[in-house]
Amino acid sequence: MSLVRIGDVESVWDDLVGIYKECWAHKLHLPHYAPETFGERLHRHAAEPGWEAVVAYDSGEPVGYLYANRLTGADDRWWRRTRPAPGPELVGASTVAVKEMMVRRPWRGRGSPAGCTTSCWPGGPRRKPR
Repeated sequence: MSLVRIGDVESVWDDLVGIYKECWAHKLHLPHYAPETFGERLHRHAAEPGWEAVVAYDSGEPVGYLYANRLTGADDRWWRRTRPAPGPELVGASTVAVKEMMVRRPWRGRGSPAGCTTSCWPGGPRRKPR
């Protein structure tokens, strides 16, 4: 299993959408889960400051992903939706908000999510996609 940490959504777009469609196949007919809606959400998230993804590959096949943004401080949109409102000690800290994480069923329970989250933290490994 290899993990690729990347800040360019276009280079892993097809992999993320493919994993998403497989994981949500049973709900793709619903508006919130439609691939087009996911694409809009992914583009919006990827345009936010500090967007990064970690994609897990098994023998070159994409098997899971996590994407997140580094929050930019107390004015970040993320905090406006948090209840109760966090205190200054939290919003002033260096914070990563995990926006989405998915693992294809055959690879669940094998540690892929743990590897993705560990690689997402500052200083984690960076590699080019396959």
